[in-house]
Amino acid sequence: TKHRVLEIIMASHTAKKVMSSQQIGPAVRQSYRELLRLSQRMTPSKQEKSLLELRSTYRANINAEENNIQDLLHEAGKKIAYLRIITPKPKKQSSGSGSGRWVYKNGKAMSDEGATIRTAKNDRVVSNWSGSNLDPCSVKVHNQQLQRAGFANNLHAKGLF
Repeated sequence: TKHRVLEIIMASHTAKKVMSSQQIGPAVRQSYRELLRLSQRMTPSKQEKSLLELRSTYRANINAEENNIQDLLHEAGKKIAYLRIITPKPKKQSSGSGSGRWVYKNGKAMSDEGATIRTAKNDRVVSNWSGSNLDPCSVKVHNQQLQRAGFANNLHAKGLF
C-alpha cells in the first residue's frame, strides 16, 4: 500500500491524475512523511528552515478543497523529486549482529577507526590469500559470474587438443 501511494504521488507529479477522495488522505500523509524524511536528512543549517516551511505549508492548506489538494500534491511530488536529488543519502546502519569485516594486526583486533586492510608502507592489501592460495569464496563468485555471462567452458580457448 505504501508503494501504491508513492506511485499515486509520482503519477500526480508527472501527469495530473484525478484521485478519488479515498486516495487523497493517504497520499497527503505519505507525501508529508516523505518530505519530512528528506528534510531531516538535510544539513543542520538548512534542516530547521525546511522543517518550518514544510509544517507551515501543510498546516495552512489543511482545509483546502479536493481540486486544490491535487494541485498541492503535484507540487509536493516536484519537491520530493528535487529533494531526493540534493539531500545526502542516509548512512547505512550496522545491524549489530557481529557480522562484518574484522581486521587483525599483530594478533589484535583493530577498532573501527584504525581498521584497514592495507599496510601503510606500500598500500598493499593484507590478506591470507595469494596467487597460489586462492580465496574459495572469490573463486566461487568468479565462476558464478562467468556462468551468468555465458562462458560455460573454455573449450574455445583450448582448441582441438
